[in-house]
Amino acid sequence: MHCPGCGVEEVIEIHQKLPDGTEVDFFSCHKCDEKWWDRDGKSIDLRDVLELVRKPRS
Repeated sequence: MHCPGCGVEEVIEIHQKLPDGTEVDFFSCHKCDEKWWDRDGKSIDLRDVLELVRKPRS
C-alpha cells in the first residue's frame, strides 16, 4: 500500500470488523500522518465509518 499523500510504501494497516459485520481497513502514514479508510477496496470517508458503528437510538 502506498500513501496517497506522500507516496511512502510503508503504512500502518488495521483490518476491523464492525458490530454489524461490515469489514473496513484503516490506514495511517507514519511519514506525513495521512489517514484513510477503505471498505470493499474502495475509499470511504470517516463520517461513513462513524455512521456504520453508531448504535441505533432506542
